[in-house]
Order: sequence, then C-alpha cells, then structure tokens
Amino acid sequence: MGMPSNLFATAFSQQRLGLMFSIIMVLMVYLGTLAIAAQAVLARTALTWGYDLQSRLTVEIPFIPDEDPLLKATKRDKMIAALRAMPEVADVTLIKDDETRRLLQSWIDDAALLDALPLPQLLDVTVKVGAALEPDAMQRALVKQVGEAQVYSHAGWMDKLFGFLTGLGVIAAVMLVLTAFAVVTVISVVCRAALVVQHDTIELLYFMGAPDHAIAKQFQKHIQALAIPASLIGFALAVLTIAMLVFMLSSLGGLSLIAPLSWVTVGGMMTLIPVGGASLAIVAARVSLLKHLRRLG
Repeated sequence: MGMPSNLFATAFSQQRLGLMFSIIMVLMVYLGTLAIAAQAVLARTALTWGYDLQSRLTVEIPFIPDEDPLLKATKRDKMIAALRAMPEVADVTLIKDDETRRLLQSWIDDAALLDALPLPQLLDVTVKVGAALEPDAMQRALVKQVGEAQVYSHAGWMDKLFGFLTGLGVIAAVMLVLTAFAVVTVISVVCRAALVVQHDTIELLYFMGAPDHAIAKQFQKHIQALAIPASLIGFALAVLTIAMLVFMLSSLGGLSLIAPLSWVTVGGMMTLIPVGGASLAIVAARVSLLKHLRRLG
C-alpha cells in the first residue's frame, strides 16, 4: 500500500522534535569536525618535528670568561672538524650569536641584558638517516679530541611530546564516540516521542496491513531531511571557526609552529564527520523505529 509522505509531520511539528534534533546534530557535527581537524594538525606537526629533531643534536661549547677570541675561534673550528670527521654525521652548522640572541628574545626582552649574557657557541648537528649515534659517546669523543663540550639530544623531549599527543588523540577518539552515542540516543528519544504522538495513526496503518519497514522508511525520510542540512551547517561552522583560528595565528606569527601540511587531506578527514554523522542518523532512525514497532506489534 502507498504510504503518506508526511506520516510523521504532525509529531515533528507539534513536539518540536525536528528543531531539537537539528540543533543537537549541528552541535555534534561541529564539535566532531573540530576534534578531528585538531588531531590531524597535531599529528602531522608531531611527525614532522619528530623526524626533524630526532635526527639532530646540539653541541654546546661552554663560554669561558676573558677567553682569547682567536683561541675561541680555533676551538670552534676544531670542534666542527671533529664532528664532520664522524661517519654518522651528515652536516654541522654553526649557530651564530645573533641567532642565539634572537631565540632568547622570547624570554628576555631587555636588549642590554641580552647583550651582556655569556652565550655559549652552539653547533647544530644533523645525523645521517639510519645512523646510530649516542649523545654520550659523541660527547666523550669530542672532549677527548678537542676539549670541553656538551651534547644535547632532543629524543627525550620528543618522547614526552608524543605521549602528550597520544593522550590528545585518545581524547579526540572519545569525543567522536560520545558524539555518535549522543546522535543515536537523540534518535531513540525522537523515535519514541513520534510513536506516542502518532500512535493512533500507526494503529490504523497496521489495521490496513502496512508493514513495519514501510512505516520505518517514512520516519527515516524525516530524519534524513533534517540530518543532512544540520550536518552541513555544523560542518560549515567548523570550517569558519578553523579559518578564523588560522587567520589569528597567521597575524600573530604563531602559524610557523604548525608543520606544513596538506589542507586537502585535513579537509578530507573533516568531511568524514558530517557524512558519517548524517549516515549514522539515517541508519539509526530506521533501526530504532523498527525496534519500537516490533514491540508494538
């Protein structure tokens, strides 16, 4: 038998079920899209930084008061030559004093104090890909060949960063699971309310021989007509929020902290949320109504 296309229109309009569902759907898609976008950016940045920092070491030649400039330069050149002679080292770059001061300006804004600080000489060492070079072993070799030196590895700091990002990833995953659970719960509540309002109509349809799947299909159509626009609105708001954050970071100079990434990839991951959210709502609507109709039958 043919089913009226507006079978559940009375329930959705009188009880404001459509408005409630749409608002919650917009919020869920908005939060889910922000969560997955943030996780994608953080993961990409961590991988880029991790690959870069784990293959690099910093060698410090301590500052010695009243040291002869010629002796200081000679010591530095010997240190660079000793490092480049190591088979595991790919490149050695001297970090000039001006660059060191520039790095310290974020913490010390007094130019006079900054100029008076006893700055050590720093060497940026790049290790060859796949080479195993222990910082302690390098430090002992340099002290033996040239003189006092300190070698710093970034691996420990990166381990902490990866642990922190793993925690953020778990939080993002929990947010997505809770979002899906909230959508399914709201669908169930809407389903029950619609059945209460339309009880007499459904009883009449049963009397006329209407099957459960035909009734569920009409409820599914109502949810689909609400879920798709709501998902698109939530996604659009999330994109607008991200664009505003990118603009603010760019104007403040903080965008350089984020590793270069493919916004096409991030956008593709973000798109999964509205598509998945709308699909979940449509499937949950059909399953939920069929479940409640079987109980009525």
